[in-house]
Amino acid sequence: MDKSKLSHLSIFELFLIVFDYTMIYKHPYFKLDTESKKVFDENDKELALTGNAYRLLVFLCGKNNATLTDINDYFDPAGAKDYTENHVRQYRYKINSIIGHSIAAYKNNIYSINGTISKYESNADLESTAPKTQESEKNQTKEEIGKNAVETSQRKRNKLSNKEKLVIPSLIVLLVIFSAVVLGNKNKNASVATKSNSADETTANSSPKSQNDMTLIPAGEFFMGSTEQQAIEAWQKNDGGYDKEGYLAEYPRRKIMLGNFYIDKKEVSNSDYKMFVDATNHIAPALWSDQTLNSPNFPVVGVDWSDADAYCRWLGKRLPTEAEWEKAARGTDGRIWPWGNAWNPTKGNHGNGTEYGFDESDGYKYTAPVGSELGVSPYGVLNMAGNVYEWVEDDFNAYPGNDKYTQQDFNKGFKVFKGGAYTDGQSEQRPASRVGYQKDYKDVDIGFRCTKNK
Repeated sequence: MDKSKLSHLSIFELFLIVFDYTMIYKHPYFKLDTESKKVFDENDKELALTGNAYRLLVFLCGKNNATLTDINDYFDPAGAKDYTENHVRQYRYKINSIIGHSIAAYKNNIYSINGTISKYESNADLESTAPKTQESEKNQTKEEIGKNAVETSQRKRNKLSNKEKLVIPSLIVLLVIFSAVVLGNKNKNASVATKSNSADETTANSSPKSQNDMTLIPAGEFFMGSTEQQAIEAWQKNDGGYDKEGYLAEYPRRKIMLGNFYIDKKEVSNSDYKMFVDATNHIAPALWSDQTLNSPNFPVVGVDWSDADAYCRWLGKRLPTEAEWEKAARGTDGRIWPWGNAWNPTKGNHGNGTEYGFDESDGYKYTAPVGSELGVSPYGVLNMAGNVYEWVEDDFNAYPGNDKYTQQDFNKGFKVFKGGAYTDGQSEQRPASRVGYQKDYKDVDIGFRCTKNK
């Protein structure tokens, strides 16, 4: 172990590294229990926050105002791996996406937690804390107030008078008799209705998704990428999110000639992907346990590049190339967004932008159904801006003609995904935007669609 690195660490940080130190951190929007290594939202729902994103949250809860050097020292005291700003940005993004608020902040080269953190050594300590102060009562969220109101109402309903206690059993008996007589002949219909509630999940399990729901993109030239000015302007609008080099990976803008091809009009849904899982015994996405993301007609997320590639091949299709995807999204005239050159927050399922977070102004807090008329391209392809990022075929390398800018993730075999997501602002909603990740990366906002040759 590199002793020079250890000399930079605080006593708290050494405790975290050397000992499995138990601590509970309480924030208005989450609770983190280091003993169980679990994170919960403000309603005590467990969140799927793991890996280095979880480790970063633990570290920032214990040591606010951390530098990149601090994070490297904590993640890898031996110095075997160099964690870059791009790595940490990915972890911040995942924290903020999953918790649903701008928790992990970055400003002036300092990483921190937005909001006040309370620390406890056990759940018992947390539960035995003093009543809320006047200040904390002021900060109580509407959700908490609503929850208290419901609980109070439930307690009131539980206090039945003696008369009610006599009447209710009689009513129950009458209801049982009524159910037997009136509903007895509807068992068959009830069974059908029950099945129909999950029809999207079970329909056509014996056959693949119809391939007719595809759009022809005609052969011809189009403008791909961004000019230097466009890339810098996008970075300036989203300062604090992706770094400048990330945007300049779009440079240069150039004309590309493509032949005819078909592309899925919609993103691949959970229902579509379930047919593939059922037919091939492929591993199901872990995020199917998340009720905010697992509706049958929502886009499948939590799939890596290989999952997406396997699904498309199963249907006799393939993942689109980056050029195909971008042409299908922005047409031939070099427009910035699928609908034109002016940002319109009503046109796509987007987030809050610079500090990632959810935004319901477009009608959806999380993912929107795959058939939603949002992010519509000049060819009528849906959700080509926002909703979920989409994997494409290409490796994340510099574009031909880029002799000015390099990027630390070029030439590492990373794969590209495009299009922005429900947590992102306008800069990432541009079809020219491109992000490179390891091909085994999975997240709450990455899905895909397929293409095929004409």
